[in-house]
Order: sequence, then C-alpha cells, then structure tokens
Amino acid sequence: MKDLKGKVVLITGAARGMGKLHAHAFAREGSRVVLTDIDEAELAKTASEMQEMGYDVYSYIHDISSREGCFKLAEKVEDEVGSVDVLINNAAVATNETVLDTSESAYRRITEVNYLGQVWMLQAFVPQMVKRGSGHVVNICSMAGKVAVPNLGPYCATKFALIGITDSLRQELKGSGVDCTIVNPGYIATGMFEGTTVPFITRWQDPQKVADALLEGVKKNKAEVFVPRFIAWLSAFSRGLGMPKLVDLAFAILGANRSFSTMKKERGRPF
Repeated sequence: MKDLKGKVVLITGAARGMGKLHAHAFAREGSRVVLTDIDEAELAKTASEMQEMGYDVYSYIHDISSREGCFKLAEKVEDEVGSVDVLINNAAVATNETVLDTSESAYRRITEVNYLGQVWMLQAFVPQMVKRGSGHVVNICSMAGKVAVPNLGPYCATKFALIGITDSLRQELKGSGVDCTIVNPGYIATGMFEGTTVPFITRWQDPQKVADALLEGVKKNKAEVFVPRFIAWLSAFSRGLGMPKLVDLAFAILGANRSFSTMKKERGRPF
C-alpha cells in the first residue's frame, strides 16, 4: 500500500459532495490536500472547516474547462504547495434532457467540464509526475460510462470518452512510475441526480463508500473501481456482448430506461 502521509493530493470539484468526501479521506491519511472548485463560497467554507479540524488544506478557485487556467494552476500549486502526487479529476456537470433536446450550450459545457477539462488537468499536472518518476491519477468516471441510459446522453458520452482516454493514458504511462485509477460509481446519493428513480436491482449508495473505495484504489494501485462492485459484472455482461438491443430490453424490464427522466434540474450551481 502507498503511504499517503505528506503527499500533495489535488481534487477538482472539491467544495462539496463527493469531492469534499475525497478531501476528508485523504486528509485523514495525513495528506496535504489542495481543493479546487468554481463555487467560491462553498470552497471557502469547506477549506475553513477542514483547516479548523487541523488538516493541511489549500484552496483555489478554478474552472477546469480553461486549458490555460489548468496550466496556470499547475504552476501556482507547484510554487505555493509543492509537486502534486495524486490528481483526482472529480468535477462534473449533468443535465437530464434527451439527445435531441439538449441545447448547444449545454453540450459544450458538459463536454468542456466532464471530458476536455479532465484532459487539460492531465496535460497540466501529469508531465511533472513523469519527470519525477512517481504519481497517481484518479479519473471519476461512471457506470454511465460503461452502459448509456436515456435522458442522460451527453453525460454518458463524456464518461465513455473519459474511460477511453484513461485506458490509453494508463498504457502510455506504463513504466513511468505514474499510475491510473478509474472510479465508476453507480447511483450515488450526493444530490447531483436528485429525483432519479433507482432500478429495483440496486439502490442509492452511500457517498462515503465511493470515497473509501477511491482511497483504497489509490493505496492498492487498482486500475478500475466499481461502487457497488456487482456493476462490474453487469457492465461486462450487458454492453460487452455486442448486443445493444438486449441491453435495451433489460433496461426496459428493470426500469433503468426511465431512471433519469424524473431527475431534477440543479439550482443555484455556478455552472
């Protein structure tokens, strides 16, 4: 297992939700945690809370969709905190509209944050890891990046892309000392997908389980993590058979094809 004490861990989308839980998980390990988010008020609140608990925490207002901003952040963190040992690409946005009804602006924003933003962070931070011969990248993907569902098409597309780019990166970095972990959560009760109807074969998962699984994935250098674990078998069986119509039928029987039609729009988020 990796010793994370004193390691610099940078987490995007860390002001609340899963990002905040990841921050606490690594802070408890003695890591120096760098929080980034575009929600200035929530970020300041989270950083203050963690500092009061005695954790070594730093915070930066940052929009990952800006490639230039990602490289500037890398320079600033290097100068003010130190070299980043673990990069956790957690920030994401979603909308529950159909493929045909989603606006151009929504498509662009989802792609810029969920996919391109992750790539810019990789390009900004990973080269220094390679130069040092050590580091770890965690990309928060999704079960929706394995099997797509209706009313979540743009989100699914970006998660499929993120899994693909991570698989390529992992092979490219072989022997460099830099490791990669993909984390695929199922239905996680963070509020991001509030109003979603969960199929009867599963249930809402405790977000802490994802944070714990991610931490274990880094410590044990796991290439891919699923929460809950059984969805790994589900994804392998369904889309992996190359029979998409069978997947459509299974989703109709399970009710997964209606899951996200009832998802509430997020309000008050600075996206």
